[in-house]
Amino acid sequence: MTLESTQKGRLEEARFRAIVRDRFGVDLSATDPSAVGHFAFGVSAVCDGRAFVVSSSPDPAVLGGVLLWVTRAAAARADVVFVRNAGMHARRLAMLAPEVTVWRLDGADVVAAPAAPLPPPVAAATGLERFEALIERCGARVCHEAGILRAEVRGLEVGRVVDGDDGPVMESGVGRFDREAGVLLQAGRAPEQALAAVVARVAPHRVAGAAPHPIGRLGRARWLRSLVLDDPSLIGLDDAVAVDPITPRVSLLDDVAATVVGRRAGRRLLAIFAVGVDLGLVPEAADQVLRHEPDEVLFVLPRRDRVAAVVDLWERLPVPVRHVDIDVPWEMAKE
Repeated sequence: MTLESTQKGRLEEARFRAIVRDRFGVDLSATDPSAVGHFAFGVSAVCDGRAFVVSSSPDPAVLGGVLLWVTRAAAARADVVFVRNAGMHARRLAMLAPEVTVWRLDGADVVAAPAAPLPPPVAAATGLERFEALIERCGARVCHEAGILRAEVRGLEVGRVVDGDDGPVMESGVGRFDREAGVLLQAGRAPEQALAAVVARVAPHRVAGAAPHPIGRLGRARWLRSLVLDDPSLIGLDDAVAVDPITPRVSLLDDVAATVVGRRAGRRLLAIFAVGVDLGLVPEAADQVLRHEPDEVLFVLPRRDRVAAVVDLWERLPVPVRHVDIDVPWEMAKE
């Protein structure tokens, strides 16, 4: 641990002790110093049957860690203070743990945090039919997300439509830097040729049993989703439509959960795809449940990622939940 991180930890613990003393009337000075814990989500302690957490992280996923700690603390009462995103966390906790009291730090004051409303969905861009046709001709999938038209190959973005000087244009490439380089390197080349070249470069690395390659490690949750969009029956659905994440993706390197809404025998199902152990999975799922009001939630993830901590969290959802196994294409042996 560096000197800077040590000093930051001490400052956060001092603030934590002051908040617990001044707002909740509990003096931790007489407790065992080891009772105060430092975690990625913040600082916490249990005293006289009460659990306290102060979290300053800007990462929405920290709520999973907070909730898991509160669950295992098994205290009669839990008070959680958020420095950032308190309204969003309050909304999610209202579904996942209504027994937790949520506060926000407002300057030097700790005040009740009302649940913030869900952000409205972003409407899909219109008038881009010619680009949709171009994407399909190049062998990619049309994907409308966060108001942007994107081209995807098995869940990986290989191009998007952006505003140019003379109107919308297609930029091809995997990620922003690749797209920007493509603008320079493929100047004068027809957009369809440029996108087709990227599709041809990416597609061989995103098939079952392909040799290990960086392209095959990106966006794996979305890769799983793409399999179900092609064939909803893989997880027992009659149909499947991709829906936007509640928390927008920032980078292709962030393998955030991917979601579809589908139907089976007249029932509305929400399928959430994830790869790796992500404690932020269930808080994001809570918002998707709030938005889409499914009859059941399916968590589709590799069996090895179905760990007890995540299962404990998803069992808090107020709708029936099941885990669904699916063949993982990047682990399949070559024929």
